[in-house]
Amino acid sequence: MSKSKLLPTSAPKPIPPEFMEKFVKHGWRRVENIWGKSTVLAWSKAIGRKRMTEARKRYLREVGQ
Repeated sequence: MSKSKLLPTSAPKPIPPEFMEKFVKHGWRRVENIWGKSTVLAWSKAIGRKRMTEARKRYLREVGQ
């Protein structure tokens, strides 16, 4: 009998609509403080870190920082 890896029983947290807005305006630290580092890591994998950082850079250019 081989041991199989058990699947997690908890469903992943849905990504709230305000997540990207807060990330774009405030960055990694702020969203990690709000939702927790592991949750933000999972969401960033789902959304794509490159897409997230490009959106943040675009916002910072628009506001002139």
